[in-house]
Amino acid sequence: MFLIQPINKTTRFILILKTVFSCQLIVINSKFLPLITGSNCQNLSSFSEFRFTMSIKLGASSKLVGKSLFVDAKPIIQLLGGDSIVDKNLLISTNGSIKFETGALNVEGKQQKVPVLKVNGKLLYSVKYIAKLFSASTSMSKDQQILIKKNGKTIQLKLSQSSAILKGKTVKLRSFPIILKNQAYADIYDLVLVLGGDVIPVQNGLFVSISGLISGETFNLVWIDKSTLLVSNETETGALSYLVDVNSKKAIAKINGTDLSVSPDGKQAIYSDETGVVYIVDLVTHKVKKINDQDDSPKFEFVWAPDGEKVYFIQGDKSDKISSLNVKDGTITEVYKDGLAYKNDLHLSFDGTKILYAVGKEGKTEFTDDNSDVKDIDVKDTEVQLFELNLKQKEIKPEQLTATAENKVFPAYLENGNVVYVAYDVEGHKSPVLTMIDTARKTTSLLSNKEIIASTVTAQGKIMLLVAETDGNYVLYEMDRDSKKLTKLAHTKMELQSISVSKDGKLIAVTAPGQEGTKVFIIKNGYFEAVTK
Repeated sequence: MFLIQPINKTTRFILILKTVFSCQLIVINSKFLPLITGSNCQNLSSFSEFRFTMSIKLGASSKLVGKSLFVDAKPIIQLLGGDSIVDKNLLISTNGSIKFETGALNVEGKQQKVPVLKVNGKLLYSVKYIAKLFSASTSMSKDQQILIKKNGKTIQLKLSQSSAILKGKTVKLRSFPIILKNQAYADIYDLVLVLGGDVIPVQNGLFVSISGLISGETFNLVWIDKSTLLVSNETETGALSYLVDVNSKKAIAKINGTDLSVSPDGKQAIYSDETGVVYIVDLVTHKVKKINDQDDSPKFEFVWAPDGEKVYFIQGDKSDKISSLNVKDGTITEVYKDGLAYKNDLHLSFDGTKILYAVGKEGKTEFTDDNSDVKDIDVKDTEVQLFELNLKQKEIKPEQLTATAENKVFPAYLENGNVVYVAYDVEGHKSPVLTMIDTARKTTSLLSNKEIIASTVTAQGKIMLLVAETDGNYVLYEMDRDSKKLTKLAHTKMELQSISVSKDGKLIAVTAPGQEGTKVFIIKNGYFEAVTK
């Protein structure tokens, strides 16, 4: 407790460790602060224990009225680590000084200077300026409400209330707005929320999205260039893909298809719709054209040949066929078909001569005597295995690469023709194993003591791993497959799910769960910066 001893315009403060009575703190007006009141408050000699004393200059002499002592408020507040400003009302900061400053915001990739008010250690932003960013205007009503008008609609912000009226409904805010020197200031998150945008933290401050970030389940991330990501997105209204500028975080193009496969030069992408029609998208002009609407069979997992003239894909209602399509004229050619259905995880070797895929045998179903019900399903030897097709052979036949019971996930080619994949124990009792099969068909364990979440091979043939460590961190590693050494690239407490690396190996995007679906982040100098919400 601080005590005040009136000595003209110099007041002594004493920090008390023990008191034999209690005094009340009451605020009367903006000029004087009755700090001590009570029957014993005048008897300063009753305080016998203290640590230190200090004297400060007051703007006016302290006054004793009855049993209450009045002093100049501002020096007292400043002594206690705060500040105050007298305007139409008294504004008190209990944590630090009150300052008018110029702040900075990243507004869709462009730095903007913004008038701010610093109070209680927090920045409040000019309502007028933020509204202007959203092409909105502001005014003050007779009953002291801040009115923001945008597109013919009015948003109401009430002073001293942490709520706003938006479209006739009350919206809860983080804090209430302040008017000082005839200017309104408010929390930036509150302002952008009511104006229909988004605010996210970035490495050097805050980022404001005027149009709002993409939301929903976002997946299948592909880097087009150093500033553009192609993503598939699914919401309650449907599924489509976006080209997203990672700097402005704006969707620069929308494509009515998902799971697009990007050409080696990054200029085109291919996909098929639910009717089997195949489309090519020009990623520069964003124009879409059909290249095959004659074959209505399902087509999945397009993979481009290195020369960009052909794509391979899985075809058929049962996904039992592998075919190729000529990009120029749209003609389809069967590459291989057998009785094994539901082929998946199609990959092409770096030189374009071999195809890798995964498939398992179907279980044998035993029916009752009258065939009215299933009696039993034999799942022996139905585990998914990896197979390879050599496209140089005259008669193309698959070579089985694996024969183990583990689940085989994230299969991929290395640049030397070796195959890597992650083996997951079916029962979940053992840690995943990063496994390599060389061209001589020798199998080697590369990593077996980490909880591998995802694996990918970059265009340079490097292995990158996403690992959930025992300390709760999700860590991105690069592996040297010769020494098996792991190099940490980035880590976070977020529950990362997938990774995507740019063609030059310099840019990394990841996904993690968010409040409105799966969020996309890009990694900048170890910092995870959101692109979607």
